[in-house]
Amino acid sequence: MKTIGICIPAIEGGVITLQEIGREAARRSIAYHQIVTHTPIYGDLEQGLKSDDNKVRVELIPDSINRTAKAGAEFAIISANTPHIVFDEIVTQSNIPVLSILDVAANYCKIQGYKSVGILGTSWTVKNGLYNGPLQKRGMAAVYDTDQTIVMDAILHELINGTFLEKTTGELVRIAKELATRCDGVILGCTELSLILSEHSCGVDVVDTTRLLSHAALDFARG
Repeated sequence: MKTIGICIPAIEGGVITLQEIGREAARRSIAYHQIVTHTPIYGDLEQGLKSDDNKVRVELIPDSINRTAKAGAEFAIISANTPHIVFDEIVTQSNIPVLSILDVAANYCKIQGYKSVGILGTSWTVKNGLYNGPLQKRGMAAVYDTDQTIVMDAILHELINGTFLEKTTGELVRIAKELATRCDGVILGCTELSLILSEHSCGVDVVDTTRLLSHAALDFARG
């Protein structure tokens, strides 16, 4: 069994990822895998995103991945969607294989038979059309929400800090339901969104990228 490395850009999303690997292993009645984690300095990463400085992103994430490799990780995942904006560059500078959350989510959508998929995520994810390529490659279209300011504020000022306000949850559920009227399923394109959104709470098909990536890591670790 391969040792899993997890680069954790934001703690809340990383906790879900780590927890889900353990829970999925329990569901499968298999032993836990060895897991190595590293958390880069979030403030530096956020500044790089705000200034649209790809150089910062490309330096921070591979450095984090390579730290897990030094500690024994044989492949890695990134428990966040937005850093995948520079995924190709990250891969070239990483010393171990890195699984893409974009490919994992897009493959799931294809298996589900979706034709169009809604995307909820940070403004950086939306602005860069992060899921356009992976979905189009598999014959699907990406659809984006129209209340980006609300989603971005919720992620940056509440969710990544572990704050869950009832009013904000209601707004995000409303946005997800509206988005679902224009597509077949909704991708939670920010790992922290799964803290408060689910198929149960939204009443629509939800693609939980955080948990799907965790399951994919478990599969890859087992070969």
